[in-house]
Amino acid sequence: MELACTAFQDVVRCLFTSEIDIVATVHVKSDPFTDALKRRADIELVQVNRANRDALPEGLAARFDTP
Repeated sequence: MELACTAFQDVVRCLFTSEIDIVATVHVKSDPFTDALKRRADIELVQVNRANRDALPEGLAARFDTP
């Protein structure tokens, strides 16, 4: 539902162009708005699966702990 909201999209675009670090979950399904975010050069996509889901929180936290 949020994806249909222009105000939500505007806020997300603003966040992604800011200097803050962001961790976000995005569905795999194709959508013009999320597809554009996923194509950004400054984005790293990490697919969550059974093999990596338990280690992801610690791994992501470690990335943000280092300057």
